[in-house]
Amino acid sequence: MKLLKTRSFIAMLGVIALAACGADTSVGPAAGDAEILPPPIPEGVETVDFNAEADPQRADITSDEESAQAAPRQTIYWGVKEGEALSLMWEDLMPEGSEEALLREYEQFYAMLEKRYAANTTTLADARNPYASIAEGSELDFMPQLGTFDTVDDLNGEHVRIPGYVVPFTFDSSQEWDEFLFVPYMGACIHTPPPPPNQIIFVRSAPATEVKDIWAPYWLEGTLSTEKTENDLGDTAYSMSLISLDPYPIP
Repeated sequence: MKLLKTRSFIAMLGVIALAACGADTSVGPAAGDAEILPPPIPEGVETVDFNAEADPQRADITSDEESAQAAPRQTIYWGVKEGEALSLMWEDLMPEGSEEALLREYEQFYAMLEKRYAANTTTLADARNPYASIAEGSELDFMPQLGTFDTVDDLNGEHVRIPGYVVPFTFDSSQEWDEFLFVPYMGACIHTPPPPPNQIIFVRSAPATEVKDIWAPYWLEGTLSTEKTENDLGDTAYSMSLISLDPYPIP
């Protein structure tokens, strides 16, 4: 039996991040850094809502609002044979209650940001669109990485696969990387603020993996570890030793 969720948390997180990007906030490498300047997102390309394209090996059993307080969310897997990867979705990387706590953190942050922006408006036009008055590189032109390093410890050392997008640390013509980030929505960390640390996977690949299109979704497969890493693009709560990176089929 499979009950559909009333909302997609990752889709909501992507909307929040895109809104922040449109608010002229900055994150990650400094603008104009020629060595790691990311390419623009191709016109017309949209991020995939992986929850809407749920994998058949997986079923989410979620209670309604009245029973949610009494029964925690459970994810049940079946049909996974020995040696096969356990299929995950991004919510599976977050401990119980983390989604609600993160949304509250975003709400509090944006409420604070609106007050700071409003306090710096000087004209009627600025008051109507306070974001437009923020100078690039100013103390108000920022977007921190929110969330925590809290992990689901039972996943440590598991052979898993998860759909998402590649975020390289450098952008050059080789298109091969032995280290990169893996995130739940397109453009995260380079064109939008980073997801929380427990929604980013730091991937190590030996030998280096060729990624022909960073705007396309992929299935990432490998051994997952609960490991904290820190970097300029986005800190992570998980790492993975890569086994394979395969295109994610889009209907």
